[in-house]
Amino acid sequence: MPKINNIAAVYVGLVMTVFCSSLLAQSDDILDQKKELEKIRRELEDSQKALDSLKSIEKSVLKEINNYEQQASANKAVLERLNNRLRSVRRAAEKSKQKLDRSRNRFQLTESRYLNNLNYYYMGGRGREADDADEMDDEKNSFRRMVYIRALAEYDKEDLTKSSKYLALAEEDYSKLVSEEKLVGDARKEKKSEVVILTSHKEKRERDLSKLRRKKEREADRLITLSETARQMEDLIARLEKARMEREGSDILTLFDFSTGNFLSYKGGLPAPLKGKITSGYGWKTDKVTFLKSFSPGIEITGKKKSAVNSVATGVVAYIGNLRGYGNFLIIEHEDGYYSMYSGLESLIVEENQVVTRGEKLGNTPTGVIKFELRQGRDPIDPIEWIKIDSF
Repeated sequence: MPKINNIAAVYVGLVMTVFCSSLLAQSDDILDQKKELEKIRRELEDSQKALDSLKSIEKSVLKEINNYEQQASANKAVLERLNNRLRSVRRAAEKSKQKLDRSRNRFQLTESRYLNNLNYYYMGGRGREADDADEMDDEKNSFRRMVYIRALAEYDKEDLTKSSKYLALAEEDYSKLVSEEKLVGDARKEKKSEVVILTSHKEKRERDLSKLRRKKEREADRLITLSETARQMEDLIARLEKARMEREGSDILTLFDFSTGNFLSYKGGLPAPLKGKITSGYGWKTDKVTFLKSFSPGIEITGKKKSAVNSVATGVVAYIGNLRGYGNFLIIEHEDGYYSMYSGLESLIVEENQVVTRGEKLGNTPTGVIKFELRQGRDPIDPIEWIKIDSF
């Protein structure tokens, strides 16, 4: 469900404070109202400082993101060079492997031929002895073959030596390329991991930057709201003072007893103004991004859309206002200087100076979300301590 606009809540909270002060004030108490104006000016200064702080943080985060981008870009360039080198080494290693295979095959063929020739040479030289003259020619032919084979064996031996050297060189070249491929591959893997880590850090800081900018926009809106509130405060004080004097001259005092001494006894037993659940509590909160603290003088209650909003106690409708994008809000004055405020309403069925009873319907909430405050005089008090929990 949509949440109550926090910027508008600042204005409503100020109205609540000033209004309660106005009802309690005497005609010569205008100094108290000036103190409220001074408080708004201090809040303006704090808001400006918060905005400046957010801008400074934004600048720092942007610098970090830029550094991550530069580092990632440099690493990507190195990674591209490593990829190119790795492809080149792998191509060279493949060619070297083919050369090695050819050298090994040549060596094996030369070695086989050499051994066969040696075997034939030695076996051929151990023939049987001749028995007659006809065998002389065979011996001569055999001798000639032996001489040829011996010469061929000597040639093959030299060729075998060369093949052995070529094989050794091919194995050494291939081994170096394999080692280089591993080194380049490891460097590539390490650089790729660095790129992934830098990219992850950059994306995280970009998310942080997005949150900061949203926070900065909200703070800028708050600054505008406070400025507008300060401008309107004097007119507001004059209007509230006029309303107080008119009320003192009316017959409301005869319809409602403002001083019974009973309101404190209602603590822990007031009915919830809206059926639902509490989605934002009372008190100080710290922003997770900027660590700035802010105070919520009331609670946020979320229920069903179009639900009825009811008065928590008998009292007089002292003020009704409206803010664009925020809805109607009203203030009820109860006994003994206690006040309740309801905001985020539409279709109000009550009017100013009307006496309302406990549980009486005031209007409806279009979004199902309202902001509710309780005050003793101008001071906010925790509504959770006053409302009966099982009444939500």
